[in-house]
Amino acid sequence: MLVAKIEEIQRRREEAGLSRCQLSQAAGLPKNALSRIEYRQTSYTYPIRARAIAKALHCKLTDIFDDVPGK
Repeated sequence: MLVAKIEEIQRRREEAGLSRCQLSQAAGLPKNALSRIEYRQTSYTYPIRARAIAKALHCKLTDIFDDVPGK
């Protein structure tokens, strides 16, 4: 499992001119996926979702998520 670097995701999303909904859709996720992450409604993110978000933001996974050892 991964923990989001929320401020970094927000910064990159805003730089790209995307709303939370638009980024969710660009990553192929449900419309409210980024809202749940940015509003800390979820503690961990599955790697497949995290990779999709990183790809949509054109960055490395490690730029916007931290690995949680043992999860």
